[in-house]
Amino acid sequence: MSSLLKINNFFLVLIIILISFSSVALSQNSQITVIKRNNYTDTNYWWLDNNNFGRTNSNLELNGNFQFDHLNSTYKINFFSEIDNENNLKSIYLNESFIKYKFSDKSFIRLGRYYRDFSSYLNDKLSSGSMLISHNAQAMPKIGFVSSKKIQNNINFNYGISHGVFDKNETYDKAPFLHEKFIYINIKKNKYKMSFGFVHNAMWSGSIVGEGRQPSTLNDFLRILIAADEKVTENTVIFPHVNALGNHLGIWDFFVSRNDNEKILNFYYQHFFEDTSGLRFRNEFDGLWGLEIKNYLPNTNFLIEYLDTTNTYEDSYYKHSIYTLGWNYKNYSIGNPFVSSTSNNPKKVLHVGVSGNFLSNYYQTILSRKINNHDSIKYKIIFGRNVNKSKIEIIFANNNKNKSNIGLSLSRYF
Repeated sequence: MSSLLKINNFFLVLIIILISFSSVALSQNSQITVIKRNNYTDTNYWWLDNNNFGRTNSNLELNGNFQFDHLNSTYKINFFSEIDNENNLKSIYLNESFIKYKFSDKSFIRLGRYYRDFSSYLNDKLSSGSMLISHNAQAMPKIGFVSSKKIQNNINFNYGISHGVFDKNETYDKAPFLHEKFIYINIKKNKYKMSFGFVHNAMWSGSIVGEGRQPSTLNDFLRILIAADEKVTENTVIFPHVNALGNHLGIWDFFVSRNDNEKILNFYYQHFFEDTSGLRFRNEFDGLWGLEIKNYLPNTNFLIEYLDTTNTYEDSYYKHSIYTLGWNYKNYSIGNPFVSSTSNNPKKVLHVGVSGNFLSNYYQTILSRKINNHDSIKYKIIFGRNVNKSKIEIIFANNNKNKSNIGLSLSRYF
């Protein structure tokens, strides 16, 4: 078990995927994209730098997204590559790439780099970002199992568990592990769907510079599984409640949807917690509130979110005293980008996203602003057009000096 848990390299998975492609028919979900930007790398463009899969922008990129389906299996590769000013390939960046195998319509296992199997309602293209796992950082290497259980005709449970690996760096000389599990109850009745879920994540094991190796036995994993307290020794200072082993955080996840002939109204609330105080709502209603309206105007999605992190109840969201990099992966926040593990600055953020289609054209706009202190509106606007198997996009965004810039993206499908 320990040798499997130590795996922090998924080149083997990639090789298996490539070998499998030789016997798999190409699907329609294949795309090569060339992106040319105009000087987007000179300073901070918020909505180009955040929710951007943990990568920095370059002025010229060659990206690819391939998905192949065969019998009960799905194979996916998603990569970004940066090209320097002399048109040389500078780096290749592997993002959400995995093998997914279905045991049945209700159960599957997935191995590779991927984001999450919970909060499936969230529109990651328009949202400011999930409180737990957004698209802000690179997808983490994980192996996970997901299943569901029908209770009645209109009630079912879905649940999952996964194990992942963080990165080795100057702070962690041995990469910590990720433990993740979730359970939801889902109720459908007529036009309505309601879901209530509990999601628990934990960082554990690894070795930390200055702190040494962290507990990593099977018994330690079982303690992580139930968020048990640390072992008390004769050298331990006794407090009213001893801290749990590892770095724990999670959400209570609430979702209500109404679907009336494809006119969809979604309401959601992700209540964030890092310990029992947040678990019991002592941090009041901190978290992410959202409302999404689909097709009330033809072919239009409208999303509005309110993020509140001002009632921390003496917690510091995404921070941890032992795992000092906090809820980060490769220097990027894993959750909502407005919540930082390097700052204690509480925030109230209003966020709006709109997308739509008209004729062969489409658009996407996201705007955000902190509303509890002085701030300018951060925005990104995309206008695009599909032509045969190609598309062209014009991208507008502003930076931290409120300077606007424009970029061009060219894509070709096959």
